[in-house]
Amino acid sequence: MKLTLLIGALLAAVALPPAQAQQKVVFGTVTTVTLSIGPIVAAQALGFFKEEGLDVEVVSFTGTGTLLPQMSAKRVHVGYPNPDVLILSRQAGRDPLPLKFFYNATRESAWEFVVLDDSPVKTLKDLDGKKIGVGALTFGNIPITRAMFKELGASAELVPVGVGAPAFLAVRDKKIDALNLFDSQHATLELQGTRIRRLQMPQKYLDLFSNGFIAHEDTLKDNPKLAIGFGRAVAKASVFCEANRAACVRAYWTLYPAQKPAGDEAKAIADGIKIMNARFDKYLKFADPNTRRWGEFPAQGWRDFAIALYEGGQLTSKDVPVDTCYTNQFVPEFAKFDAAAIIARAKAAK
Repeated sequence: MKLTLLIGALLAAVALPPAQAQQKVVFGTVTTVTLSIGPIVAAQALGFFKEEGLDVEVVSFTGTGTLLPQMSAKRVHVGYPNPDVLILSRQAGRDPLPLKFFYNATRESAWEFVVLDDSPVKTLKDLDGKKIGVGALTFGNIPITRAMFKELGASAELVPVGVGAPAFLAVRDKKIDALNLFDSQHATLELQGTRIRRLQMPQKYLDLFSNGFIAHEDTLKDNPKLAIGFGRAVAKASVFCEANRAACVRAYWTLYPAQKPAGDEAKAIADGIKIMNARFDKYLKFADPNTRRWGEFPAQGWRDFAIALYEGGQLTSKDVPVDTCYTNQFVPEFAKFDAAAIIARAKAAK
């Protein structure tokens, strides 16, 4: 009798549904982890990834150019790069990277050009012959930056200055004439007391989407649940963070406590929200605010990207098969959650 019960217990354990097992996922960012990816970290801190059966580890890389080779080798499962490098790999004569975007996260350009408030530089063309600080020459925005300046008929030297303190020091000490980093970096610089101005970019570049989630083509074919679960968890976190941005910042700090500023907590939260919003507001820029299709890419947006890279001399032809760079096949699955329940949970959070 005891043996029968033991065998029954073992069989019951073996028969547990696969959903209860947590799949290990390595998520690669293209810079150090900051509040610019607050909602993604919140998905981890609030258990949304776990609800989708995913155990996510975050690994930082120095730009899209260093992340994508690791993804091609399947050492990283999901990445958060710009689309530029993938598009360039699709032109004739190159070996296309076996990767594909599956979730449009940052729905507008995250990249900016800023100068000190007292700088004589008023326009991008005024940077002709000057030095522009960039995170690294492997950053995903570099092809578009070069395209932009070629179109303007200007030539500027791109100087790698990193992100955070080294970049801020370089612009404050006027070792460079401008910074070309992403939104939340410049918001952080302002909150540290440095007065800056943003230079107007041509509208067609402003309209280009930025970072999204990418995976190996084999992963999307053989393990679609990973992509669906990852995207849905971030969509859930986005709903939570929109409903309670302060709680989203606090959730971020639970995993990155060293980034929580000392002193007045109310001020720290207010500053944290400003930094997060610089990127997060772009997560919420839907063509139709009343119909949020989480993760969906606009087909014309990819064509516009190729045209911009071509006109800027980064592509030999604008007729690049950009439709092979992305998929919208999982979009209906990303929205399959109870948004009202998540909003209620967010509003109840302290």
